[in-house]
Amino acid sequence: MKPLGIHGGVHLGCRTNEDGLPYLSSQRFSPPVHLSKPYFDEDTGSLLINLSCPTAGLLSGDRMVCDIEVSESASMVVTTPGATRSHCMRSGVAKVDQKFRVQDDSFLEFNPGSLILQKSTSLEQRTLVEVGEEAGVLFVEKMLPGRIAHGEFFLFKKFSNRLRIQKNKQLVLLESFTLEPENDSVNPWRNSFPTPFYGCFYLVSPKVSNELPGRQEIHNMKNENLIVGSTTMHHKAGWMVKVLAGDPYEFRKATREIRVILYQAIGRLPTSFRRY
Repeated sequence: MKPLGIHGGVHLGCRTNEDGLPYLSSQRFSPPVHLSKPYFDEDTGSLLINLSCPTAGLLSGDRMVCDIEVSESASMVVTTPGATRSHCMRSGVAKVDQKFRVQDDSFLEFNPGSLILQKSTSLEQRTLVEVGEEAGVLFVEKMLPGRIAHGEFFLFKKFSNRLRIQKNKQLVLLESFTLEPENDSVNPWRNSFPTPFYGCFYLVSPKVSNELPGRQEIHNMKNENLIVGSTTMHHKAGWMVKVLAGDPYEFRKATREIRVILYQAIGRLPTSFRRY
C-alpha cells in the first residue's frame, strides 16, 4: 500500500512598499509548514521569516514545497526555529522541493536549522536557486547523520540531494549526490569524525565575483575538530564554503563565524534570528 503522506509547503513573495521597506506581497502555507509573524529588522533592513513544522517532521509519503521569490530591491531572511527531522520509514520516501528566485538587486538568506536524518529514513531533496544580475543570495545547508545526542549515527536508508544555482539563467553550480550508509558514499564523513556535523554556505553576489574577502580567515579556522574549505563557483558568480565538525559546539561556533564573515564580504549586516 502506497503511503498517503502530507502534501503542503510554503509560497512566499517579498517586495518593497512605497517607503522602500520589504513586506510579504503574497503568502500561502499548509502543513507540514507553518509561517510565523514576519519581523522587520530596522538595523539590517531585512524582513525575517521563521518557518516552523507543526507536525513531528517528515514522514513517508510527505512532500514539502518551498517556493520563495524576492524582488524590487527587497531583503529577506528565512530560517527555522529548530531542526527538521526526517523520521523512520518502513517503506516509501519523503520529498522536499525548493525553488528560490531573487531578482533585481534584492537579497535572500535561506538558513534553516539542521536536517536530521533519523534511523531508517529515506529523503529526496531538490533545490533550484535563480539569481538576477545584481541580486544576492546566501543559501545554507546543515545536516546531521542521525540523532547524534542519542548515539544514532548513519542508520538512515538513503538521502539524495540535488542543488542547481543559476545566475541570469546561466548555470553556475550543480551538485548532485546520494548518501547510503550501506555503501562507501558516507565514508568521507564517517572516517573524518565519529560524530560529524556538516554545513555548506553558497554565496552568490556581484560583490564577490573575483575574490572572497575573509577567505583566509575562514581557512585559518581549521583545527583537529574542524575541517573547512572554500572554492569559487563557475563564471565567478560566487563562492561555496563547506564545514565538517566533530562536535556540536565547534559546529555552531564555526557556522556563526562564517556567516558573519560572508556578510562582511558583501557589505551587509547579518540579521539576528531572534531565537531566545
